[in-house]
Amino acid sequence: MRTLLYGLNDEDTLLAIWKLLFSPPLRKHFGDKWSLEWSSNLIANFIDGGPAYKDRYDSLAKEVNAARSIRPKYSMASPPWSMVSLDMLIGFIPWVTPSFDRVLGALLTAGCALEKRFGEILPIAFFLRGGPGTSKETSFRICAPSQAVRASAEYWLIRAYVYRREELGHASLAPDDSHRIFSQHLYIDDRDGKKKSIFFETTDSFRREKEDFMEFLRDLD
Repeated sequence: MRTLLYGLNDEDTLLAIWKLLFSPPLRKHFGDKWSLEWSSNLIANFIDGGPAYKDRYDSLAKEVNAARSIRPKYSMASPPWSMVSLDMLIGFIPWVTPSFDRVLGALLTAGCALEKRFGEILPIAFFLRGGPGTSKETSFRICAPSQAVRASAEYWLIRAYVYRREELGHASLAPDDSHRIFSQHLYIDDRDGKKKSIFFETTDSFRREKEDFMEFLRDLD
């Protein structure tokens, strides 16, 4: 059984699963040491097979949801910390998507996305800052292991939280006067029929997604 995530060694796989499941507020709530050890045990339970993997996930889910209940509901103004996709079209959210343990299990088994139109890629994305993305000042910053995943994750977020009647297009904008780079999505809002934009800043990651992702994984602060 393949248990490593594509392009990652054992240590980096653990860090990826840990950061995927534990946002900064959850890491603060549970503690870095405890949550990292819990993540390691979850992976070990999955490798061993049997009910321990699901039982471990389900047993913590109740406490996670209680901790999350005091924070704003996920939206474009308050995006989820992380998403995973198996088909590169729909993003799944840890602790929120029903049966997310099965999604994670499928990812650990395959090591990569099940949809291969981009080849073997690791379909994990982190939304490090931003929201609601209606201007460059509130643009989203995505960290992902490849350009294909970063670009796809823009759509994961939009599909989850934007009411679109019609998609008008997408463009990678030229650097502005501050040398910042943005990705812009244009659409017609289904609620009021107005033309609107969503911005994602790609300054730190454009054409260096893998390096950006590995730097993020190994930053334990």
